[in-house]
Amino acid sequence: MASVLKNKRKLVRRLHSDRYMLIMLVSFAVSVSVVRFFLEITGYPQIGNEELHIGHVLWGGLLLFAGGSLPLVFANKRILDISGLLSGVGVGLFIDEVGKYITQSNDYFYPAAAPIIYIFFLLTILIYQMVRKPAENDLRTNLFHALEDFEEVLEGDLSEIEKSRVIQRMESIDFTDSPEDLRILQSTLVSYLKDPTRPSVTHKPDYFEKLVNYWSQIEEKIFNQKQFHVWLRLAWVIVGIVLIAQAAVIISLVGEPLLLSGIWRSLVDSTLIITGNFNFLGFVRMVLQVIGGLGLWVNALFYKDGLQIKRVKNSRIILLVILTAVNSLVFFYDQFSTLLLAAFEFIVFFVTNQFLHWRENKF
Repeated sequence: MASVLKNKRKLVRRLHSDRYMLIMLVSFAVSVSVVRFFLEITGYPQIGNEELHIGHVLWGGLLLFAGGSLPLVFANKRILDISGLLSGVGVGLFIDEVGKYITQSNDYFYPAAAPIIYIFFLLTILIYQMVRKPAENDLRTNLFHALEDFEEVLEGDLSEIEKSRVIQRMESIDFTDSPEDLRILQSTLVSYLKDPTRPSVTHKPDYFEKLVNYWSQIEEKIFNQKQFHVWLRLAWVIVGIVLIAQAAVIISLVGEPLLLSGIWRSLVDSTLIITGNFNFLGFVRMVLQVIGGLGLWVNALFYKDGLQIKRVKNSRIILLVILTAVNSLVFFYDQFSTLLLAAFEFIVFFVTNQFLHWRENKF
């Protein structure tokens, strides 16, 4: 009896929780990037007067309130997509002003603000990866997910594909050890869905499902091409070149500021290092950049038929270290001038990681 009560108190992840987290994650990243880019090109304008300043942190708080309130008011499943979007944009607008709230002088440009935002983004990715793991396959969890799917019945939008998916989930394993009341509910739901008189409609995938299907087709088309391996290795080489070149230029200019503009500034601008703050962490950053760049070059150079997967796995590890440890230091010294490079590194890591998953599932 005690184990049953304990099980009833256990939290259960939503059926499409990874989807909602991904929407929040992407909207968070986009909102911070767009805000920083907009402020940079417009000269950091302000809404207010000599006394008032309406910072975007207030709009972020408003969107967070809306994103948290909507699921409390509405039961429709699609409201969760909207909640994820509003919450992501809201937290992006909120955390972008973190520099003002960790300093006595309300310094928006405080050097530690950029790595704090970046590390928070990485933690969000970690949570997303945890949410992506398969949920427990017990009867209680399956019933929660089945009841979520039953919204399609209320909306009059239940298709044969969705019906079969729910039935398969409910009959996936033997639940004879589960409480009797849950087994009765399971049997009732399955009987309802198997009733041939129950109407169903043609399956119409929503925008997210279309996107997933479209990406699966792209993966199949691109990863099967021999040229893909050439482009993948070239991407590793480019990342390695930029990392090593950036480190070399910065070290050669320590104490001698170099005024750059445009794309060159986004590649080598490291004002905090050049102006005399080349401390131990700056040295660690340079060393890790050079080691990471050389490692990617080695994997690209020795990428042969018998060593393909080994080199891909090694490159994935190196890119992961670059995106976490190295970029946390890079954002401290370079601030948001490194945003484009970080975005490119994320893309290369994503493609590398997806290729490994695709090959494991295919072979």
